[in-house]
Amino acid sequence: MINFKNRIIWIVLAFLVIVYVGLFTFQSINKPSEEIQIFYADRITTAHKILIDNYNKINQGKIKVVPIDFPNFDFSTNERKEVLARSLRGTGDGIDLFAVDLIWVQRFAKWAEKLDLYFPAEEKKRLLPSSLETCYYDGELVAVPLNMGPSLMYYREDILSRLKGGDELIKKVNNGITWEEFIQIGQKFGIDKPYYLFHGADYEGLICVYMQLLYSLKPNYFQEYDFNMQTPEAKKALQLLVDLISKYKVSPAVVTNFTEVPSYEYFIKNDGLFIQGWPTYGQDFKESRFNYEKESHLRTAPLPYFKGGKPSSIFGGWNLMVSKFTDKKKEVLDFVKYLLSDSSQEIFYKEGGYYPVTRKFYEGEKYLKEYSEIPQIKKMITMGMHRPAHEDYTKFSKIMSMYFEQALNRRISVDEALEKITEAIRIERKIITDYWPLTN
Repeated sequence: MINFKNRIIWIVLAFLVIVYVGLFTFQSINKPSEEIQIFYADRITTAHKILIDNYNKINQGKIKVVPIDFPNFDFSTNERKEVLARSLRGTGDGIDLFAVDLIWVQRFAKWAEKLDLYFPAEEKKRLLPSSLETCYYDGELVAVPLNMGPSLMYYREDILSRLKGGDELIKKVNNGITWEEFIQIGQKFGIDKPYYLFHGADYEGLICVYMQLLYSLKPNYFQEYDFNMQTPEAKKALQLLVDLISKYKVSPAVVTNFTEVPSYEYFIKNDGLFIQGWPTYGQDFKESRFNYEKESHLRTAPLPYFKGGKPSSIFGGWNLMVSKFTDKKKEVLDFVKYLLSDSSQEIFYKEGGYYPVTRKFYEGEKYLKEYSEIPQIKKMITMGMHRPAHEDYTKFSKIMSMYFEQALNRRISVDEALEKITEAIRIERKIITDYWPLTN
């Protein structure tokens, strides 16, 4: 019933997007003007609106960017991916430029223009290597980074500072704290507020939560084991998520229903202490605040890590891809390069909370003077790691999140979940069962 409902939602959303694009395309065809319209599909934040409006003013009468919005409150990342894929099948349904999650590049490459010709070496050097890393498919540049940011932890400074030992905990989390100590302190507090929240629903956000734990134990996990999940490291990472809820009681069971927006809303309304999130949380909801006073007390810190492991987080963010179906490549690329300018990237940071992808922001004297937090941001970026790049990653991810969620809800054991994941991915790839060296 749930799967049927999701299919209906995706069909309806895809239909609405196609109708929306079709309407603007029809208007464009029948508009007695030489103005070229670019249809740009993304989640249109305040920062996007400012930049689109500025670009349209600069190019008035020549080029107009028409945004196709995927608002956070209406689309989870999984829904957005499916709707966008449906819209691009065939001839692209009028979309000229679209933003994709970092790990969608491999899947969407077949609908994207190759960009090496338009971005010579000097232009690539302007961009952070860690942001460019996800933009290639089969050795060719098929995307450019728009923004990025590693996962991190938010905490309510006002609540913690009132608790006995709270100030000491604030110091520890800011300097880096192990999961073992973080959990022990949470159990000692014995308060009736949610201690630690994370995204535990069956979707990509849960994979980010999990992989940050896995990389803490073994940074090169997928280079060594590929997608074999029957290893001690894979088990320890998933077991911790299960135990946060069922054994240690520091995370409420309701986290298994949470994607980003519901988790943040619950965190604010129920005076949670800590939550895993993204750098943009401070700006994502500024047009629809849950509680401005509470949100003003939010501070960020690195995520905990396993004792004996290393601090790590998962890179999130969005890349831009130019539709191979567009007949406006020159104009689209002009807009893309406008978004990658130093001034545009600064607006993305100031108005949207996105970490810029240009080197100059982190090295230029002007920015270092204006933004005292840049050294901390650079430190956070050094902890960031990418999810594995693979053409079928999104298929594997669906398998993983489905069984992870079942384990979190204790419908199956951790061992059973990892066994089912490994076998399902093997079947998906149609390879022999002894492809990976099993570690027990």
